Parts: sequence; C-alpha cells; structure tokens
Amino acid sequence: MTPSATDLWRTQGSPEAHALWDMVEGPMPRGLLGVGDPDVHRIHDQWTMFLGGFATQFRNRLYRATLPQGSDLTNRAWDFDTDRRGRVAALVPDPPRGSWDAGGMHTPSYVPAVGENGERIYYTGRSTSKHYGPKSRYAIGLLERQNGEWVRRDSPVIVGDDHRSSVLEPFVVYADGRYRMWYLANPHEIGPGEQPDYELRCTQSEDGRTGWTPPVVFANTSEGFFDNAVVRRGDEWVMLLARGSNLHGTPDFPAQGLWWMTARHPSMDRSDWSTPKRLLDTDAPGTPEWFGHGTYGPALAFEASASTRATVFFTGTRRAPRWPLLSLQRLTRLRRPPVPSPFYLATGTITVDLT
Repeated sequence: MTPSATDLWRTQGSPEAHALWDMVEGPMPRGLLGVGDPDVHRIHDQWTMFLGGFATQFRNRLYRATLPQGSDLTNRAWDFDTDRRGRVAALVPDPPRGSWDAGGMHTPSYVPAVGENGERIYYTGRSTSKHYGPKSRYAIGLLERQNGEWVRRDSPVIVGDDHRSSVLEPFVVYADGRYRMWYLANPHEIGPGEQPDYELRCTQSEDGRTGWTPPVVFANTSEGFFDNAVVRRGDEWVMLLARGSNLHGTPDFPAQGLWWMTARHPSMDRSDWSTPKRLLDTDAPGTPEWFGHGTYGPALAFEASASTRATVFFTGTRRAPRWPLLSLQRLTRLRRPPVPSPFYLATGTITVDLT
C-alpha cells in the first residue's frame, strides 16, 4: 500500500491507465472530433460500448463500438460501426430541426430486451444551441430497437421542473419488474466560472416510457455527484459515482474523481447502499494529464459475474492550457496542434480490484 494513497487506485499501485480515444494525443475515429460517456455491456458474447460523440460536422450524436466476438476487456481494439466510406456511423439520423433534442444527443444508457419490450437506449437530448449556461436546456429521451434498427421516440420521457429545468446523464436498469432511472437534475449545465449545483435523482416506471414515479433525491447538492453507473455482481449491485469534471478550469472547484458503493438490490433508497468509498482522486499528484481535471460518464464491467476485478471506463477532462498555448507547446515539440476547443476530453480505462 502506498503511504500517501488517497484512493483505491493508488492503494493498488496505480495500475496503468489507458486512453482509448484522446482529442489531443489521438487516435480518433474517422469522422469524430471527440467521444465520451461510455456505456459498456456484454451483448451476445461480445463486449459492446455505446458512446456520445462530437462529429466533424459539429453535431453531437450516438455511436457504437465493439470488441471482437469472444474477446475480453484486456483487448483495447474497439471498432466503431462505420459507413461505406469508412467514417463512423451514428446510431440514428439527426433529430428534426426544432425538436426537443435538435441540439444534439449524448450519454447513452443501454437496457436489454425485457419481455415484449425490445432493446432500448436512454439518452440526453439538448434543445438549445447553447451547450452550457442559463440558456441551455436538456431532457431525457429514448431509442427503441425495431426490426434491427434503432428508432428515436419523438418526445422525451423525462423533463425538468421549475426549479431544475435541465435533466441529463440517465442511467437505467430493469429490476423488480420496473425500469429504474438515476439522472442528474440541475438549473442548467454550468459554464465558465460557475460552481456545481448537482442533484442526483431516481425514478421508476413499469413500461419505461410513461408513468414515471415522482423522483426521489438520491444524492443532494452537497455531495456534488454528476452521474453514475450501476452493475450487478453476483448477489449484490455495485454503483460508481462521478463528480462533474472541471471542464472550464474554474478556480476552487470541488474535489474530483470516482466513488463506489454496494447494495443487495438496485434500490432507489440511498440508505440501502453502503457508504461511498473513494476509487479515484484526480486532484492527487501523479494523475495522468488526460484526466487531470476530473472524470465523468463512468461505466463498470466485470469479466465474470462474481469477480472482484473491475474494468472502469470514464471520460476524462485533460489538465491543459487554453488552445493557443497548448498548440504552441505541441508545435515546439513537433507535434500537431489539436482542434480548437474550450476543453479537451479523452475516454479510457483503469482496472481495480473492488473488494
């Protein structure tokens, strides 16, 4: 054990962190400027990842990547679905102009087929041209698998309220005969200079489309959790919790990283879950630059149902100066400058033993 360890990852010797796709260092799939929000599942003996991505057409869309059939998670050769020209192919066409999600789609959460209900992907949709700030608005929508194709539902399934007008970052499981959703509710997506005001809520519905129960607060604003992931392991459930990364380099931002906890059932009641433990402290010295400003959009996968060895996926925000200085630094090292962006993201993994 490292004497100065502040988290589980460092306690276990800081196993190598792997950036799969990095806006600065690459590689980046053809047709994409950035990807994030990984959601990982084993589907028909194949590891499958759903992601949100920012296309070279400056559109936020949903995508799928897979590992070779039968491969395990030590293989990092994820392949995106592509079109006939070899460019990444989105899961669905862009929403119509003026629709509730016309501004873009991200944060996919996959749910397998249940009874007569086919496979689903819940996602965040943005109605506004603004990505963040008081004029930004988000809601949660649904794709359904029909005749081998993903079909977008025309209206959102969850919307905000008068106090917290934006809802985003859904994570959905089917348990106890209901679709159960955790999601973020906030006044708006925070912009430069703003401090987080995040409330993690939970609701459920029998059909997963309508009749959602009044939401309960799962994590209040004092905890600062931005999103989560929930996975069954043997006879218990494991939850990862992430705080929203410091996208804009705001001074005095809350501590960043990942936490984990367990419960016998995927309960909406926070008291049924164990006390959160720190899995990753991204503010600690030695944190790789590609997630030095925090992580979000976590995913968790176990090779075996009762294994303690976990592969943790997440989106990292790079600790880096603004584009002009970052470009100059790279040019002096004979490296190509990155695409101009207010922040730089990467999607990658770490492996830890959750005992």
